[in-house]
Amino acid sequence: FGRPSNDLILRVIEKKDSESGENGENNESCKDGESCENEIPFWIMRQAGRYLPEYRELKKNYNFFDMCYNPELSSNITIMPYKRFLCDMVVIFSDILIIFIAMGIDIQFIENVGPIFNKKINNLDDFKTLNLNLKEIINNLHFVYDSINLTKKKINNSVPLLGFCGSPFTLFTYLTKDNTSKLSPYENSLKLIYENSEDTHHILNTLCNICISHVLNQIDSGANLIQIFDSNAEIVDKNIFKKFSLNYINKIIQAIKKYRPNIYVILFIKDNFHEDIKNLDIDVLSITHKQLINNGSNYYYNLFQNKIILQGALDPHILLLDNKKNVQKYASEMIQQISHKNKYIASLGHGILPNSKIENVYAFIQAVKSVK
Repeated sequence: FGRPSNDLILRVIEKKDSESGENGENNESCKDGESCENEIPFWIMRQAGRYLPEYRELKKNYNFFDMCYNPELSSNITIMPYKRFLCDMVVIFSDILIIFIAMGIDIQFIENVGPIFNKKINNLDDFKTLNLNLKEIINNLHFVYDSINLTKKKINNSVPLLGFCGSPFTLFTYLTKDNTSKLSPYENSLKLIYENSEDTHHILNTLCNICISHVLNQIDSGANLIQIFDSNAEIVDKNIFKKFSLNYINKIIQAIKKYRPNIYVILFIKDNFHEDIKNLDIDVLSITHKQLINNGSNYYYNLFQNKIILQGALDPHILLLDNKKNVQKYASEMIQQISHKNKYIASLGHGILPNSKIENVYAFIQAVKSVK
């Protein structure tokens, strides 16, 4: 498809290795008297989804996965927020759990409960009953790749497209989760980690290989960037995170950088952190509002020796507020906490909530566009 006509996000990421001043100016590009571009790109995590009236209208006739399976529908949903907000990137309408369906699991989304699997995976023997044939799994995911290709054509390659996968650890915890337990749904996941680390690593390694093939196929279908979501990193301490997640995240990143070297990688680790992340070859680090407030943006820039782009980190609950002026106020305050604004992508700290108000999304965008 070539380079998108609006390549703002790509240009920001390409500044990753440049020097930055404290107020976000790019010393490297400004020293010869060139004009400095300070525009901040934006997109919203889970931007194609339940808060949009046009999506809710479509949802009356289809369930979530039916929409995912249909490239015509899923590409239209992917484009919905772009049509409304002219966001600087579209993210393919899919789900990190989609690979489990390709492995032979039926998933139902139950209101106020979450995803329910028709198979219980409590150990390695249970895992081995699934379809683990990599070629068949990828063939079963063709609708994702078709949707990416179709989306790029429908928007005439006007903005970059984000593909994604879950981290092997997050996928493992969903796979072994007990949704019948409200108090401790990840009890079995943690038991397996502590009690049988060898089997856990076997499962993680298999999931990692599936993720690698999945993201490479997304890239070959038209994705310009890949985000890895370690959304369940928050359920363990940072030492368990290092042992059971970090290495597998690194394998995915290394595969992308080796086989598709022109593709940028975004990493999201929800409310957990290990300093060894500085050794990962990522381009963008997506953080939550808690991570921004607790550590400050300079912590992350310094950790990566300023060779990183930060993404985030507005609390999604702010988009529920009744007064859009307050949304703008909180969004502006959040952006002011970013020390290097020329190395920053504005987004939410996590996925947008279903009851978010459309006018608040516009208010957030206005706050981003108002930054000087």
